[in-house]
Amino acid sequence: MKNILVIFGLLFFTLSFSQKNTSKFSVSYSKNIDTYFLAEILSAEHRKINRDFELFKIKECSTYQPVVKQALEKYGHLKNSKIAYLTAQINDTLLEKYGIGNDAMMKPLLSHKEFPLKGWSDKYTFEKNTLTKAQNEEVTSLIKKYISELEQFYNQENVSDFFKENKALYEGGIAEYSRQIPPDFTSAMEKFYGESFYEYTVLVSPMMMWPIDDNEGRGIGTDVKHQSGNKSIYEIASPFMRVKKEGQFGYDNQFQARFLTVHEFGHSFVNKEVYRYKDKLEKFKDLFEKSNLKEIMTKTSGVADYQTCVVEHLVRLGEIQTAVIQNDSERAEKLENYHLKNYFIFLPQLEEKIKEYDADRTKYKTFGDFVPELIKVFENSSIDLINEKINTIKKDK
Repeated sequence: MKNILVIFGLLFFTLSFSQKNTSKFSVSYSKNIDTYFLAEILSAEHRKINRDFELFKIKECSTYQPVVKQALEKYGHLKNSKIAYLTAQINDTLLEKYGIGNDAMMKPLLSHKEFPLKGWSDKYTFEKNTLTKAQNEEVTSLIKKYISELEQFYNQENVSDFFKENKALYEGGIAEYSRQIPPDFTSAMEKFYGESFYEYTVLVSPMMMWPIDDNEGRGIGTDVKHQSGNKSIYEIASPFMRVKKEGQFGYDNQFQARFLTVHEFGHSFVNKEVYRYKDKLEKFKDLFEKSNLKEIMTKTSGVADYQTCVVEHLVRLGEIQTAVIQNDSERAEKLENYHLKNYFIFLPQLEEKIKEYDADRTKYKTFGDFVPELIKVFENSSIDLINEKINTIKKDK
């Protein structure tokens, strides 16, 4: 019996090792990311912008996110520490002066060597196409100085011990999330978009707080280019289920996990392509701002500018097409209905238009080649037509 168990163990290890090395997809967590979100918790009382919401997040999420509760118990006495003030300061400055949220912190945190190691894994610079060269340089400097301080905080407060003490919660979250993901979905995405990345990684972040309503959490997508030239893409995922008993970890919802993962990975395929045509979107900017679309999308989805509106539509189009390629019509239909209810009104037209792309992949080798055609869907609309579609959705709710 003992020999059988040994053989089974070796077989399991071999299979696990083989799957890990043949698949470009994995689920893990980042000490850098969750150390940053720990610092965010400590900084809440010092925020000038969104202070009430930050305090609400702590009060709400600490009741059903065990890692947040553990963090408050161990580090709550540091709410007036240097890192608490610095974290509040950088978030307020980035938001007020540059219009940048904390999602911008993910790429530099992943570009830095994992704490407690010092230094950067690659030559990091901040880039945003709505900022000037000088502004991008200013933000790069702010972020680099901040992460240096965060690294010192990690070492001085022995945050590594916290991760060891809560190892079971992190490993449980990784296992729970892994069970929700459809097999080989990255291949379906690569087939649709016509390009690929080196690695696809979900990073569970039990420390990231996002008030859970109707099983919805927060995902943040980013990418890191390695010195080799290869690019890895990431989704950082807050819990989206309330942990009510032992054995739960906050990620046991298949629809939300699949939606967030394909969505956030999709941004790495889509954003760069849309940003190339910023000037071509001027006509849609006028439609977006003069119709009721900006007001309703800002309120329901946090989409407050025309360029983001286009990006978010195309990412959602990619979600649906990925499900179609996987012959998962149920998921595709559920995604379409879900997004239409949230006023992504151009989706039906985009789904019709994308048929031209699918029919001629010799001409359109990548999704990026077809983006100019998709932009026409937005430009060829009108204020009256946009408002009519919005009103129809409102009536159906």
